Amino acid sequence: MDEPDIKLERPLFYNSPFGLRFEIGPSDQEIWNDENKELNRKYFSVALERAMSIFQGVFDPSDNIEIVYQIFSDGRRKIKKRSFIFKQVKSLANANIDLSDHRDIYSEDLDYKCECWKRVTISGITASELDTVQLFKAAINTDFPSLQPQFNGECYLINRTKQLVLNLYDDRGMDIVSNNKESLNGLYKSHNKLILDYDREHIDKVFS
Repeated sequence: MDEPDIKLERPLFYNSPFGLRFEIGPSDQEIWNDENKELNRKYFSVALERAMSIFQGVFDPSDNIEIVYQIFSDGRRKIKKRSFIFKQVKSLANANIDLSDHRDIYSEDLDYKCECWKRVTISGITASELDTVQLFKAAINTDFPSLQPQFNGECYLINRTKQLVLNLYDDRGMDIVSNNKESLNGLYKSHNKLILDYDREHIDKVFS
């Protein structure tokens, strides 16, 4: 899969030839516990269970994958070596790490020449070498500063073996997209109940 064909820009679902959009945070659970004004832990545990189930439904441990992490930069902000994302790869020393600057995404929001998106691409690894649980927890916790772990940026998992891209954008949902429908057919059937209702009609027309 050539990355220019799948532009790594949110919303991934609406910017790709074929895609599935899943509900991650359960609609039957409140985010906040009204009795003690604390976050409802059940909501977050179900969200993680759903994210992991979808991931495992289409990523096999031996699949060749890449992790792409990107942040907005005013020219000074950089992705540091101690960044959370690097700690989630079990054999980082054997991986390929590529740092790059991009102005080809979210270009309408880049007002100054110094502004860009800083990106790191970690490749040469398999799905089994990634601590997906911690990575997904951080994504789910995005809008809740009191919860850990956290990261401030966007994370995409590119499955080279299956020819697809996954983005868990926050506790609300996950996009999985591809250049070909066949890569997503199995996931559409196995996790149909988790498809986001808002986009279900469109998705059903494509995959039914």
